[in-house]
Amino acid sequence: MTHVKNVQAFEKLTGICTGYGGAYNPGQQNLQVNAMATLMTKAQQAMEKVNEAQSLYDLATNERFKAFKGLRHLASGVCALLQASGADPLHVSDARASSRKIWGSRKATRKANAEASAEDKPKPAFSYPHDFASIVNYFAALVETVSNEPKYQPNEESMTLKGLQRKLASLKRYNQAVTQAEIRLTQAKRDRNELYYYAESNLFTTALAAKLYIRGIFGYRSAQHLEVARLRFTKPRF
Repeated sequence: MTHVKNVQAFEKLTGICTGYGGAYNPGQQNLQVNAMATLMTKAQQAMEKVNEAQSLYDLATNERFKAFKGLRHLASGVCALLQASGADPLHVSDARASSRKIWGSRKATRKANAEASAEDKPKPAFSYPHDFASIVNYFAALVETVSNEPKYQPNEESMTLKGLQRKLASLKRYNQAVTQAEIRLTQAKRDRNELYYYAESNLFTTALAAKLYIRGIFGYRSAQHLEVARLRFTKPRF
């Protein structure tokens, strides 16, 4: 919210400076009311672009979440059908390995002592993949395993090789859409931060300079300075 508060404070500052009329007449061009008003417009536009990019990013991630929903159960189903078809045990083993990676589960190491107490028995450890790219890669490996097994011929459309290949292609598209949306959002934020805090005559330094100018011409204890002194501007730590 720091960026929003800075824009709101700058809008108030611009209005205050404009209200002073001829009494506010700085020599620096960036402190003049017309320049401040132009900067204010650019700042609002930059904020709108960030909001738009954020909305598109949220939409893309939501659509991806729905596309990936149920993928773990689909992987398990493929393994079951593969085994039921009488497929090569090695293919079944490979498929299960990919499925476990999609699920994120790891096999527990069994103790040599079969009579170990329940307290000593190992518990399965779970580690879910945090990035969708890895999940797509694991699912692609599963589809590749299925494609090499001629005995895998289910009638269910979503479980067929072509159905799995279509699913894989769609997952890649959703993942790519999120990547592109994230790039746009990052660029929009970079442009906003440049305008607000880093560019020459940026919003932050212009605001502080305008407040100092008002203090200089009207005095520290003047009503004009007290009015703008209440306006706070914060530069975030990036």
